Formats: sequence, C-alpha cells, structure tokens
Amino acid sequence: MNRSFPALRGLAIILVVLNHTIHMTMSYARSQGVAAVPAWQQVLFYSLSGLGIFAVPIFLYLSGAFFAYAASQDNLKTNYRIVWNNLKHVAIPYVIWSLIFYLEIYLLHDKRFTLAEYVKHLVVGYPFNFVPLLIFYYLISPLLIRAIRYTGWLVIALIGLYQLALLNIVLPGTLGFEFPAQMGVLAPPILSSTLAEWAIFFPLGLIYVKRITSLTRLIERTRWSWLGLTVLLYAIALLDVLKVIDLPLARYLAPVAFILLTSVFQRSAFPFVKQLEVLGKRAYGLYLMNLLLLDILLFAIESLLPGALTFYLLLMPLLFVLALVIPLWVIQRAERLRQPLLVRYVFG
Repeated sequence: MNRSFPALRGLAIILVVLNHTIHMTMSYARSQGVAAVPAWQQVLFYSLSGLGIFAVPIFLYLSGAFFAYAASQDNLKTNYRIVWNNLKHVAIPYVIWSLIFYLEIYLLHDKRFTLAEYVKHLVVGYPFNFVPLLIFYYLISPLLIRAIRYTGWLVIALIGLYQLALLNIVLPGTLGFEFPAQMGVLAPPILSSTLAEWAIFFPLGLIYVKRITSLTRLIERTRWSWLGLTVLLYAIALLDVLKVIDLPLARYLAPVAFILLTSVFQRSAFPFVKQLEVLGKRAYGLYLMNLLLLDILLFAIESLLPGALTFYLLLMPLLFVLALVIPLWVIQRAERLRQPLLVRYVFG
C-alpha cells in the first residue's frame, strides 16, 4: 500500500472544506446584498474552490484501493464480509449526520420535507452526494475485483467509456454533440449524476492494488507529462467556468490525470505530512460535519453581525480554519472516551 495515501486523504478533506467555505460564505454574503465581486476575486474564488473537483475522486480512489488491499483472496463470501464491515462504518454515520443536517436546516431555515422526501434525500445523497455511490461500489466491489483479476484494464476501459456516455446523457453536449433521446435508458435512477462525474475512480483504486507494478512503472516514467496534463486540464476547466472558452469536458478529465499521478506520490514529498495524516485518519467524520458547522457559523454571523458579511474576504480564512479544527476537536475528544465502536459508528 502506498504510504502517501493517508496524507492524500487529508489533502482531500482540506479541498472539500475549502470549497464549502468559499461557496457558503459567498451565498450568505449575497443574501445580505453584497454586490457582484470584482473580476480578480471571481478568478481567485473559482481557482481555489475549483480544486474541490479533485476531492471526491481522491476519496473514491482510496476507498477502492483500501478495499482491494483488504480483499486479497478471490473468495466472494470472504470479501462480502469485508463489504459488510465497511458498509456499517459508512452508512450508519451517513444516516446519523444526514438526520442532524435535516434538523439543523429545519431549525435555522425552516426547511421541512415530507417523510417520503426525507427518504428520497437519504437515498440520493443530500447533502453528502458521493456516499450513495460509495455504498453502491462497495456492494459490487467483490465482483469488480474478480472481473479485474481476469480482464484487467478492459473493465476500467469499459467503465470509463460508460462514464463518458453517461456524462453526455446527463449533461447533453459535454462531448461536443448530443445523443438521441433513446440513449437515456442508459442513465440509472439515483446514481446517474454521480456515476457521470465519478464512475471511474473507485475501480481505479481497485486496479491500482491488483495491477500495481504495471501501473506505477508507466506513470513513473511519464510523471511530468501527467503533472503537466493535470495542470493544463484544470486551467482549461477554470477558463470554461469563467466563460472564456467552452470546453466542459476538461473538468471531468483533470481528476483522472491527477489520480493516475498519485500512484507514484511519495509520503516524504508532502509538506506537513503528519498533520495531513491526522486529518486523513478522520476525513469521513470531518466531511460529514463541516458543511453543517459552516452553516451554523454563517447563520450566527448573519443573525448577530450581518454587516460582517461584507468583509467576506476576511471571514473566509477564519471559517475555513474553524470548519477543520472544531470537527477535528470533537472527534479527538470522542476518541478519548475509549469507545472505538461508538466513534466508528458516529464518525466513520
């Protein structure tokens, strides 16, 4: 297993919190009448928040890699025991924090839904949209591992092609043309949008472990090309968001290039690696809590000091730090209770 993976997971949660902080702060600021931000600020915000496109791919990729590492035997019964153990520690915290979030938006924003709507939100992943996709992949991962064992990269290629097709169905014209309406039958219920954006990454984690030698040799020889490709695609994606050009596909290709590059990352190359590993160990709990905490903090500012939102540039760094530090403190305090099962079922 790549020793850089815990730090990489820590980097991913930082990107998530950064993205949420910028989007939510600006949403609250606009609700208080803040005018359109200057062009240079738009570029800055899109450049920083846009890094979030790498976060979920990292989480899915690492989840696939860790599962493949644990499921070393080609035995469906044994591997499904591993699936059940992983699912408990993903699904139960997800339900707990989703319900807390629904209570929070009801109390603070008077957002209420019918029972059927609450169930629908849980199933589709509101607000934690990638979790149902992760659960789906855990459920089929023993079958994917078996397929990869016998067909290798063919499985990955087929999934990648399906993702491209689905992307063009969900967002018509992404590939530069539109499919006939009949192609809509390929879009599954519930998971169509998340599969369109992230289908390839969990399987890439599986094949990283099962075909590690061939993959890392290729990437190692061409790592600077992959780095340049990642930067280029991200720059194109940024220009697309800013309406300078029209190439939306770059947003979905940049994370693929980056994830392939991570296979040759070295732990020693990460700055503040120990701190990143601390965050990475608790990344799922931080992911489930940060959005809720940001909403509470911004609601408090809006209610008590609404004029402060005009200083959004000063608020963002403070909110970003608080959205990382407070959930981390909560999890670490819970760990001191020496009830590991409780911690796993609440924070993952």
